[in-house]
Amino acid sequence: RALFGDQPGTNWLVGPYEWLLGAFVFLAAAWLVSRLVPDLVERGARGVARLLHAPGDRAFRLVSLALLALLLFVASTFAFSRAPLLIDAIIQVFQAKIFAAGRIFAPAPEHHAFFATQHMVVEGGRWYSQYPPGHAGALTLGVWMGATWLVPIALSVGSAWLVTDATRRLFGEAVARTTLVLLVLAPFYWFMGASHMNHVSALFLVALFLWCYVRWAGVRAPREAPSRAPVGGPTAGDGAVGDEADGEGASGDGAGPEGGRLRPIWMGFAGLALGAAFLSRPLTALAVGLAFAVPTFRIAGRRAWPAVLWGSLGFSALAALYLAYNAATTGHAFTPGYLRLWGEGHGLGFHLSPWGDAHTPLTGLRNELVDLAMLNNFLFEWGVPALWPLGLALAAGWLGGRWAGRLAGAFFAIPAAYFFYWHRDAFLGPRYMYEGLVFLIPLTALSLHALRRRLRGRAWRALGGADAGTLVAALIGLSFLYAIAYGTPQRFGVYQSGLQSVKRDLVAEARAAGISEGLVFIAVSWGNRLIARARGAGAGASVVERVYRTSDHCDLEMLLEAAERDGWPPDRLDAELLAIVRPPGEVEVTPLNEDITMRLVPGRPLAPLCAQEVRYDRPGYGNFSPYLVHNRPDLSGPLVFARDLRERNGILRAAYPELPAYLNRRGTFVPLP
Repeated sequence: RALFGDQPGTNWLVGPYEWLLGAFVFLAAAWLVSRLVPDLVERGARGVARLLHAPGDRAFRLVSLALLALLLFVASTFAFSRAPLLIDAIIQVFQAKIFAAGRIFAPAPEHHAFFATQHMVVEGGRWYSQYPPGHAGALTLGVWMGATWLVPIALSVGSAWLVTDATRRLFGEAVARTTLVLLVLAPFYWFMGASHMNHVSALFLVALFLWCYVRWAGVRAPREAPSRAPVGGPTAGDGAVGDEADGEGASGDGAGPEGGRLRPIWMGFAGLALGAAFLSRPLTALAVGLAFAVPTFRIAGRRAWPAVLWGSLGFSALAALYLAYNAATTGHAFTPGYLRLWGEGHGLGFHLSPWGDAHTPLTGLRNELVDLAMLNNFLFEWGVPALWPLGLALAAGWLGGRWAGRLAGAFFAIPAAYFFYWHRDAFLGPRYMYEGLVFLIPLTALSLHALRRRLRGRAWRALGGADAGTLVAALIGLSFLYAIAYGTPQRFGVYQSGLQSVKRDLVAEARAAGISEGLVFIAVSWGNRLIARARGAGAGASVVERVYRTSDHCDLEMLLEAAERDGWPPDRLDAELLAIVRPPGEVEVTPLNEDITMRLVPGRPLAPLCAQEVRYDRPGYGNFSPYLVHNRPDLSGPLVFARDLRERNGILRAAYPELPAYLNRRGTFVPLP
């Protein structure tokens, strides 16, 4: 904030002064605990080690994955009400319904303004999502089962298994178990993992890529013999946090020998996984693929070319489906829905965004630094930065092995790629960093092992002779206790209490009100009606967004009245809309109807027509977008949900003469005459 000012979606961003205060408090508490009850801390560390080593490998994984599945279920059911909450997820669930009906796109609504929704492309009689088809394809299974919320839970549990097994092959069983425990204790992982966002499928596929890639490289960490030393002996009790497996195998770099027996077929599978990830989040897939390109030649040398061929074939086989999808929807293989809807401003690089903001190297840097800063808070919900173990281990040179470097390179490749992307938000946290957890969590586990091994038995004179290893163990223990007792419940409460209107099941509410069929108009704000009418009249999506953010909304109302009355063509409408854009400072947010997006010229009296629109909103309104998913893709009955456009509703009622009409305002179904 000191560098860039307040940014959208950073309400939960913790500044450096707060982090310094938190670090001081937690370090002081950890120092007191390590000085007053060092034996208790060591017994606790040994107890954790015994707990991690007591069950067999299969039992440990089953119990941990079952606990993770339970946490995902709780988050999905009680925090999110099993509903898609962000427009991105809503649109992809609707696209999944289109796929489930056996179509690539649905017939476009004749009266577009009643159903216009951000991120849906309407052209040439077609209606489809702007997003790549991969995540919607996965959600299609949930549509067929009648439970789309199950898909992200299954993917997140599968991701945890893949990451854990890849870590076991790279760094040994102890580090793998610690990785699995960290995933269970990472609220960011399972809150996002319970959502309908396409980051969930992308993370699963990136994890599958890593697992296949490690299998191709032939890496297998030396098998760890079970410790039989008495409790407190030189090996027992350190296990998952200490000497028994510190992440440095026979090769000295955190993995066993590599490049011996290479199996190109596994690189083919890795390419398939990365190609599938491209169908979900293309930029993430490309970033991860590039991060592993150089290591491929480092591992295989002259034998890399067969693997490169297999991997390229696997990737191309699935990535080509995106081109085929584009050809079937936009009509051009290399024109994705993003560009068809928003224009060239949606692409990568430094230029004006579709919303009229300039994306520069400085804003790109800001976006990535903000996301990294937020990751410190959201990852574990500690009172100290979550990245400090990895940062300290890297700075000290304790993670200097090849595979640790490769994972770190893959993690940082993702924000490096998104540096060139204009958009960011913080829904459920720094979501553009989410797929990087495939690499970050194993690195954090490896760092904890390295810290414990390197620091144990070292007395720090500056801290009164406290044992550094005991101090670190106390700090980590206190951090997790804070997260469990306070940080995570607070976050859960925010998610549970927020976005209540989005979580409503209007189909169930209608049936409870005795309505089995009908045309239901959702009362929305004046601003929402303006955007929908402009899109319905043929204005470009980018033009509408820019004008809405920079014009007097009364001017916009008057212009749309004229356009609808006289039937302006789209080109003229776009030109007239851009003509009412005002310079910065001329319009201000003026929430006369409690809409914080309403903009007016200060002190200018409202025209009678505009004042009427404001008065209409005062009994209350909601948002139409969350209820789009209750419709069938072809917008047939028995229940059809549409946007309330006031006196224009008669147009849509004429298209559904057999259905009784209702106005839904704040949960109440009012019959319309």
